[in-house]
Order: sequence, then C-alpha cells, then structure tokens
Amino acid sequence: MENVQEFIDRIKADSHMEHYLSAECAFDLEDSEQLEDDLAFLLEGTRCELKLTPFGCDGSGGVYVAADDGRAGYIDSEGRAGFAAMSVKDLFSILLCCRYLSDWADVSEDGCFDSLEDFMECLEDKSSPSDNYKERIAKFAADCGLETEPEKVYVLFRKGVYSQPPLEIKATDDDYEDYDPLFEIG
Repeated sequence: MENVQEFIDRIKADSHMEHYLSAECAFDLEDSEQLEDDLAFLLEGTRCELKLTPFGCDGSGGVYVAADDGRAGYIDSEGRAGFAAMSVKDLFSILLCCRYLSDWADVSEDGCFDSLEDFMECLEDKSSPSDNYKERIAKFAADCGLETEPEKVYVLFRKGVYSQPPLEIKATDDDYEDYDPLFEIG
C-alpha cells in the first residue's frame, strides 16, 4: 500500500487506530480543504521548490506533507520543516514505532540519528503502548505492510531525515523568516 488515501481510509475505518495516532503520535485526520488552508497559512510569505500535498495535521498547527518526489515530511507551527521518510508508508512505520516527530526533532540535537545505539536509547525512553494497542498496531501494520522492527525503522527514519534535497521553505517577504530544519543532523 502506498497511496495516501488508502492509509487515510484504513485509519478512518479503525477508530482505535485513529485515536492512537492522534493521542500518541500527534497525527490527526482533517478534511482536505482544511489541510490545504492550514498549509497555505504555514507557507504564507514563503516559497518551497517542491509541490507539497498535506495529508494530516498535529492539532497544534503543524501539517504532514507528501512531496511531489514521494518523500513525506512535517512542517510545524514553530518555523521548522523537514523530511522524515522516503514515502508515506515509511512515515507511518516511523510514527507507529517512534510516535511524536516533534520529540525526535528535539532529540536530534543530541545525535539520535548518529547511530543505531543512540536511536535505540532514545526509543527506550518512550513509554510503551498498552497490550491492547500493541495488538491493534501490529494488525494495522501487517495489513498496511508497514515495518515494525525498530532497527529497520531506524534505517527508514535516518534515510528520510538525511534525504536530499532537504525540505526548505524560504521567506519571500521581509515580514517572514526562513524555516529552520526540523531535524539537526551532523
């Protein structure tokens, strides 16, 4: 499964997964018109060389986007943007394993992507979902062909974060500022 709408439809069909993604991963569903408005607001007074299509939000003004080259990323409401995955499918693998992208943006300053060991240490600091959710997550991941092994998710996440060209959003008006990179990488 690679079509964004297929993922959205599967999430909508499972209220428990929709709740988990919202509460534990900061991924919310919204109608496409609202998402387009949210993205337009975030990009006001800026330019981006890539065509971006929003497919989710975080409830605090941030938007998940798919780029025209297939990569998936996140633009927060605090002036940061970046790719996290080479595809929407990889992004959902990352979200289900790692949860809040904003948390990983914060620990990226500490080198969480420098090595598998550093990544696993950061992952261990995350609380584990309940057994009920573990089963639902495993079923959803299997149904969607998502990766669940943390070591493999690390490779997906790192590949997305280090992908080139980066997601750059540059100010075109003096009233605005360039977006900072979402993830700090060495």
